[in-house]
Amino acid sequence: MLTDNQSILLCGIVIVSFVFFGMLDILDNIFIACPIIIVFLVIVINLIVTKRIPEAEELEQIKKAEETPSEEI
Repeated sequence: MLTDNQSILLCGIVIVSFVFFGMLDILDNIFIACPIIIVFLVIVINLIVTKRIPEAEELEQIKKAEETPSEEI
């Protein structure tokens, strides 16, 4: 979904926006808070999705290794 660099960039944007809009005291505005929350949720969902995919691929590789006979010397 997102690369590591994109995730880091989005994290930086969320942090900077929280600090900037918090200093201006306008975080209670729905048009400011919603995009920040949406970007945060995209980052969290990306963490969950990218962690599950390698586990599934790893299980498939283990199954393939068990099915194919290994040649011993």
